Amino acid sequence: MAIPDEAPTAEELAEGVLRRLVRGGTWEGVANEIAWKAVQATGSDRSCLEWLPGLVEDALSERAEGLEFALDREQVSARLEHLRSWPQDLAGAETAASLAASEEAAAGAALAYLQVLEWAMELLARRLAHEPKPRRARLRLLRRGPSEYEAELPPLVAESLDDGQPRYGWPSRPEAA
Repeated sequence: MAIPDEAPTAEELAEGVLRRLVRGGTWEGVANEIAWKAVQATGSDRSCLEWLPGLVEDALSERAEGLEFALDREQVSARLEHLRSWPQDLAGAETAASLAASEEAAAGAALAYLQVLEWAMELLARRLAHEPKPRRARLRLLRRGPSEYEAELPPLVAESLDDGQPRYGWPSRPEAA
């Protein structure tokens, strides 16, 4: 089975989706954005922005590194699924593999963003809970747990996390013989 040369590799898809995630900025800029959102959501002191972006960037990079391997698996799975239904449609199998990997790449990058944002908010919330505060401030913190903090996601991230989209391909598949 020959694979067309123009099909993007998992590495190319991962690089593309990460470029899309930074939205014309830099990786450091996304880390600063996430740190800022976490500080705003938790009401933490802005001095946290001196050390938090570095931690966020490391956590985000760690999650991004595994993206390529997940895309390899997704491409193989989609290609095989397509060929089970249409064994002679090699071009369609490659298209299905590219589409599945593209969707997985977008969802994976968005999930990494969300997980790092939630992690940063939890980190700040735990730090706030352990800081000595006047009695009134302590009582207010006890009423609000880390899971109650919310931060607005960029539209690109929110759209990629939307599970309501139908899967690519034909609306109905022929029955396997």
